[in-house]
Amino acid sequence: MVEYEEDPMRRLIDHLRISSSHDFAALALPREDGRTYAWYYASGNMNHRYKGMVVKRGKGLPGLALRLGEAVISDSSSRNTGGEKLNCALMTAEGLHAAAAVPIGPLAAPNGIIMVGARQARLYTTTELQYLDSCAIEVGRAIQLHNHGVPTEQGGTQQSSAFETGPI
Repeated sequence: MVEYEEDPMRRLIDHLRISSSHDFAALALPREDGRTYAWYYASGNMNHRYKGMVVKRGKGLPGLALRLGEAVISDSSSRNTGGEKLNCALMTAEGLHAAAAVPIGPLAAPNGIIMVGARQARLYTTTELQYLDSCAIEVGRAIQLHNHGVPTEQGGTQQSSAFETGPI
């Protein structure tokens, strides 16, 4: 039984993991210091060590995604660039062999970061990365709704969710 059925953000991360065919998904949000991010939500996790981990801009896979403002992957085709390891403590703690991290929101002040991972080797396709980018937009909207209680788009027709139209 899922212990967090009443928390919409936890349900959203769980749905992201399932819809993208990953073993693990997590959401990091800004901490009070404004310079670091903490993993607040996870789905498919094997333990709760993620709760004590911090993401710093430019450090590891999720930190690099924050710094670049775009999706960053670590899969069987990835190479360490300039001696910089793309994996991170979260990948190690969860036994992930492949992962993708996508920032949420604008480069200047990201609202968070989502990370999905697999416990077996895999390659990411362009279509999967586009899907994760669209999921990051959905999660960004959900964060705004969760924090402020108002939708980001006023009026208009409701668009289909990226989670419902995923390529996987």
